[in-house]
Amino acid sequence: MKKFALGLFSGLSLLAACTSENKESVGDFEFNLTQDTVVVDAGDGIIDLQYGLSYPELSNDGKYLFNYIFNQSKFDKINLETLTLEKTLQFEREGPNGMGSYIGGYSFTPEDQIMIWSYGLSAVFDQTGKKVKDLDLDKFGPQEIKGAESFPMRLVEHPDDPSLIFGVFIKNTPREFFIMKFDLENKSYQKIPLPETEKFSEFNMEFTSGGGFGIVPFPTVNSGRIIMTNSAFNEAYVYDMSFDSLYLIPWDSKLTGNRNETKMPPTADTEEGLVYRRKFFESINFMDPIWDPISQQFIRLSYKNRYGEELNEYGEPKLLNSEVFLTVIDKNLKVIKETKLENYTKEPPRHFFLDNTIWLYENIDDELGFVRITID
Repeated sequence: MKKFALGLFSGLSLLAACTSENKESVGDFEFNLTQDTVVVDAGDGIIDLQYGLSYPELSNDGKYLFNYIFNQSKFDKINLETLTLEKTLQFEREGPNGMGSYIGGYSFTPEDQIMIWSYGLSAVFDQTGKKVKDLDLDKFGPQEIKGAESFPMRLVEHPDDPSLIFGVFIKNTPREFFIMKFDLENKSYQKIPLPETEKFSEFNMEFTSGGGFGIVPFPTVNSGRIIMTNSAFNEAYVYDMSFDSLYLIPWDSKLTGNRNETKMPPTADTEEGLVYRRKFFESINFMDPIWDPISQQFIRLSYKNRYGEELNEYGEPKLLNSEVFLTVIDKNLKVIKETKLENYTKEPPRHFFLDNTIWLYENIDDELGFVRITID
């Protein structure tokens, strides 16, 4: 195990950020960050890293990390206490218990069952792969969520009523984001528009040859709230499921600025579009907030990339390094602290946050590893 100190960070800029967010004077503080690297022991099994840590989710008790293996209908279950591959959960691709070959996402119900969603799929499975509940949302929902017209980005049960399911959807044409509230007992639904996402069109660029670039909301679920953030604006758009309320929380960073400064055209050819895409990642990018059930706070990473002139195998400029920033946010979505991670200079990969420690995926000699940054 490698371990070294990242150093102490304090200063007026951090104090000002904390004072601004909490609207009260607080004493000076220090960030005490330490970093180490660990590797997961696969034993007699194999951890497929072809797509890296592609779909990581923590169990409700935080003891296990699950990772969906893309296009293989299976999940690796990793014990975080022993750092071992405990088992691989093999599901069926077809048939009455089929989950298909591709999923949009998954989460854990309070009973540790797995809710899975994708095009035409919304169901709950147990950890043996048996389908225990078919939600049938596409059967009684509106036409706009059926087929390939719209895509479910997240599904979640109401915290007090499992017969109510909420979904965050993206519609392709015209591009639109909205929440659907489904009543499973009455087979009814309600569409909840998200007007604050209309400004995302500033970063929606279509390539004349096909494809394009755009930003989307990252839905995070916490304490009965759907918290939607995005990569271009430093803010949280919150829907409270219990009170049926929708509100915006702007954040103020003293280190990064509060929005991506790239000016994008609505259309561009592929070569020009890749230039704008590079500019987007050279400006600030905000990642989704990650909740720690132990410390009862969020962390949010943001970053700026720096590229060289040499091209990679895809014809894109090679990434040289990144400036990475850490923001700590309390359960009421108020910023507590922020700092720059001087000793972590990579574009942040998939990660999770547990017991005041950020676990960042790292491929170490084709084994599943993590760089762990602990916040004291």
